[in-house]
Amino acid sequence: MPASFLTPIQDQAGRIAADTKTALAALPAPSRWFHIFYLSGPFILLIERSPADLWLSLCGLVFFARSFFVRDWSWLRFVWVQACLGFWAVCLLSAALSDVPAYALGEAFIWIRFPLFAFASCFWLARDPRLLTAMMASTVLGILVMSGILSAEVLIMDRFGERLSWPYGDLVPGNYLAKAGLPAVCVIAALAVSRQRPYNNLALLAVIFVLFASFLAAERINFIILVCGAALAGLVWRPHLLRCGVVVAASATGLIVVLITAPLLAARYVDSFIAEFPTMRTSEYYKVLHGGVDIFLQAPFFGIGTASYRPLCPSLTTGKADIDCTLHPHNYYIQLLSETGIIGFASGVVMISTIIWYCLATGVKTRHCVIAATAFVVPLGLFFPIQTTADFFGQWNNVFMWSAVALALSAKISERQENEDK
Repeated sequence: MPASFLTPIQDQAGRIAADTKTALAALPAPSRWFHIFYLSGPFILLIERSPADLWLSLCGLVFFARSFFVRDWSWLRFVWVQACLGFWAVCLLSAALSDVPAYALGEAFIWIRFPLFAFASCFWLARDPRLLTAMMASTVLGILVMSGILSAEVLIMDRFGERLSWPYGDLVPGNYLAKAGLPAVCVIAALAVSRQRPYNNLALLAVIFVLFASFLAAERINFIILVCGAALAGLVWRPHLLRCGVVVAASATGLIVVLITAPLLAARYVDSFIAEFPTMRTSEYYKVLHGGVDIFLQAPFFGIGTASYRPLCPSLTTGKADIDCTLHPHNYYIQLLSETGIIGFASGVVMISTIIWYCLATGVKTRHCVIAATAFVVPLGLFFPIQTTADFFGQWNNVFMWSAVALALSAKISERQENEDK
């Protein structure tokens, strides 16, 4: 790769590093070190679920303690914050009414740590636009490292066509790319189809590398989230239409060639996908989703209790052959209906809608900023209703998901602060 091509990239990286150093230097020492801890999050997420959860939880708890000591509760006036707290209150009520109240209340109570992290990111840790940019750069580096790890697993372990597990030992690395990494993928995809030379060419190489790694991970829904998110982000921020067409045509051709030449991947992405589509009673996903619907009809108002599907489903669906009780119903909205009833479902939809609207308004008002313009794609993709999903109240899923949602939500506050500084 010629030096002339890399020089602007090196200059931009140097500017981001210098701006980050300046922003951190202006903070008091304890706050400075905690902000560095926050910026290291995408790499902590590469370790394991316990360190990742600790990172996220500490950020939220320290923010809450800070709000108490400095008596700054201004963040409570935001509608999306109120919607999150309202949903949490309904979850606590549903849990209290459950047949397993101790278990359900415990799960419902600690769930608030995920929105609390988003509050911390928006109203403290990423409030400076320079630190938001630094966090986005950290996330880009994180997904590139993960993509390299997955590529190494395929080459070293010869697991082409199988679901991958490095570096966790669990089949979840695609979750890191598609959820924690979605804001970064949206940004580099938007740059890739723009006129911003030479950044667009390097961004194109990066997004192809990440999408191919996600494809190799063989997590179908996560791959679809990334592809659709990248496509939508590419269209909403200064797209070069001819470049868009060429990239789409080349990507589609490459995908078809891979599927033709790699029968194991073709079986995973085409044959198994069609066979498991939840429209037929023989589909395993139909049986799983049907279990959630059946339980909702048994407790339609407040459900069976937050996160209580796992312990209660077997006893509530005894003798029903077309229901398979797994750990959760594999769809956020069906899970909310079954575990928190129509009241929790409605409050959950309000929470998700206000988050999407908040990010969408950010993009409309700040079209010049690629982070802000593509922010709405993140919650829209992660909470899109027509997809199979992980556990809405699960640890790993929420650590990945809320780290991305927090970064998307932070764009508006950072832009506002930037405008005030001017």
